[in-house]
Amino acid sequence: MLTIESAIKIALENNFDVKIYRDNEKIAKLQNNLGNAGMSPTVSLNANAGYSNLDSHQEFSSGTTQDRTGATTTNGGASANVGWIIFDGMKMFAVKKRLQVNEEVSSVALKKQMETLVYNVILNYYDLVRMTQLIKAQEINISLYTERRKIAELKHQTGSDSKVDLLMTEIDESKAKNDLLQLENQRMIAAVKLNELLARSADLKIETADTIPFVFEPSEEDLKKFIEKNTSVKQSRLNVQLAEQMMNESRSAYLPQVQLNGAYNFTRLKSEAGFLFKNQQNGIALGVTAGWTIFNGSKNSRLVKERQIQLLDKKWLEEQVKQQVSALSYINYRIFLSTKKISENEKENLKKAGELYFISMERFKIGKTGLLETKEAHKSLEETKVRLINSNYALKKAETELLLSSGDLVK
Repeated sequence: MLTIESAIKIALENNFDVKIYRDNEKIAKLQNNLGNAGMSPTVSLNANAGYSNLDSHQEFSSGTTQDRTGATTTNGGASANVGWIIFDGMKMFAVKKRLQVNEEVSSVALKKQMETLVYNVILNYYDLVRMTQLIKAQEINISLYTERRKIAELKHQTGSDSKVDLLMTEIDESKAKNDLLQLENQRMIAAVKLNELLARSADLKIETADTIPFVFEPSEEDLKKFIEKNTSVKQSRLNVQLAEQMMNESRSAYLPQVQLNGAYNFTRLKSEAGFLFKNQQNGIALGVTAGWTIFNGSKNSRLVKERQIQLLDKKWLEEQVKQQVSALSYINYRIFLSTKKISENEKENLKKAGELYFISMERFKIGKTGLLETKEAHKSLEETKVRLINSNYALKKAETELLLSSGDLVK
């Protein structure tokens, strides 16, 4: 038995798209640090060493000469360097904020992907339940056709009815059996689709619940709360924040940049030829550098204007998404109410159709009515059962649509 809760749990654990979005969220978290924002100093270590073996001939101004054969020279050095940008026009703070928002974007994107998955799992799961209910209803329907055929056979054998009634009943029974085969094929397809969502083997058998429960029934006032909690609205709002930080980053180029520099250096030279036999130095060097781009062909000015337009577009998109969510929530709510009413009506219709069929069959048995009346009563019962099952599935779909709009489908 696969419950809807188990199906959702398996899907969230196994689905490949969700795994990819989880990894994207991890990457965004790793990227959100002070180093990536440019707030931390950079430290580097450097070292060098050299060796030479040379023959030399030197003549000095005093008139003396010096010859060396195989004179060796060795040199080496090491340094530790530190650079720290302490002011860059506030760009580092804008970048850090953007990295933070980007991490939130990845989390919301993960939730939206999970919502889409859960939505599809629920619809596919209860479609499988619907197909199972239709199959059971069709099996009962076939048994009613069989009963009717036996009565028609008895009437034909006793001569109270012609063979026409028997043949019509046999044709109806055969058609019902063919319809059952079609329903079984549809159930198989629904099971394969559900297994695919759960990242399981396609031929894995599935036994589901036999009823469709309803757990969510918001009021019209609740629809107003959907906008703030809706995942698509959250995404569009975060996109606005990203655009704001990117604009702040571009504005930082209007201001100067200041960097502190520090180093510890050590050098050593030793030579067997020349005036200087040995030279060694070590010590600390400190400094500050500043730079300010005064003019670059208005390149940055154009970039800021572009980013301002992009920010305005993101704000418009946010308002558009809010309107779409509001409209869709209202439509789904009205569909939910009307479908619920349809389902309640079909329950009453099923009682009446069942009673009508019972009366018609009793009349048919004793010869007070013909086959056509019985066929119509049977057809009405059959169609009412199908409409009720389909209306319950449609009601579940409308409920799930509302849950998706509310932002509460995945906690």
